[in-house]
Amino acid sequence: MVIPTDDQMLLALTEHYDELKDCAYIACPPPEIAWKILDKAATLDVAQKCGLRIPKTRVISNSAQLLELASCFSFPWVLKPKRKELHIEDTKSLTLKSAGDVAAKFPTPKEFAPPMLLQEYCCGDGIGVEMLLHNGECVAVFQHRRLKELPYTGGFSVSAIAEAPDQVLVQQSLTLLRALEWEGPAMVEFRVDTNGGGAALMEINGRYWGTISLPIYAGVNFPLYHWQAMHGEVPIVSRDYAVGTKWRWTAGHMYRLHDLILAARRSKAARTELFGNTAQASRPSAASEYDALFSSSDPMPVVFEVLRTVGFFARCDLDAVMERVSKRGR
Repeated sequence: MVIPTDDQMLLALTEHYDELKDCAYIACPPPEIAWKILDKAATLDVAQKCGLRIPKTRVISNSAQLLELASCFSFPWVLKPKRKELHIEDTKSLTLKSAGDVAAKFPTPKEFAPPMLLQEYCCGDGIGVEMLLHNGECVAVFQHRRLKELPYTGGFSVSAIAEAPDQVLVQQSLTLLRALEWEGPAMVEFRVDTNGGGAALMEINGRYWGTISLPIYAGVNFPLYHWQAMHGEVPIVSRDYAVGTKWRWTAGHMYRLHDLILAARRSKAARTELFGNTAQASRPSAASEYDALFSSSDPMPVVFEVLRTVGFFARCDLDAVMERVSKRGR
């Protein structure tokens, strides 16, 4: 059974699907369906037809188009690749706060390949609705809320909590995944405005997501159910899981703290977030909080990851110090 665990592997499987399908269980749909999720613009188009709210979006092919769209919707903006590619993307997701920010990040015209999505920034909490679909039926469902993200302005989870499923979001997710003809695991990501602004679809991860250990800790074992369904067994899924279970990615917290310390020198928002994090760190952890990787029977993966992270920061910070010393000596 071949299971893609990130977008690069999902892309690789779509390219070699026909070669592999007769010798292994391929834990993703055929390429023509997978591409509907790998192409974010295609996902948003189907979502809009299903009646889901999506961010205001434009597809652009070069940076010169950015300021031409300044009158269409207000800052801040989010700029992200339109589709996922097998090669490493040279332009990641960016938050653009003003026209000056656009000029600073793109001082010269830049062609985007693949094209980029320019979207309005949606305030609120990141909510993930996870589902396992088999033959069009929902085998298992889970929901989590992001408590802390990397970067701190919005990104992927470094801390999250299990929530009771919001039936509106669950129904929207199921409707969308069925419209996409999706089979297997998927996480439908929303940004939910806590001030009553509703939920907006961000994207879909058509494979196991970064917080996959959270539902397992809470009592929903998606990988086991997935294997059972694909091998003709009937999964026994508990409809009640441990709501309130917390999850943390230790190395991700280290990256986030490092970025906050650097940003705090020039940003009041970063200083406020940093002080809040420091206060929280002084409190004892809840008994129901689990580490993303740690297992008492196999502790070395998290140990090695933390050591690699410390080494990475040491090298980066030393390089930065040496560069400053070199500039002063000129």
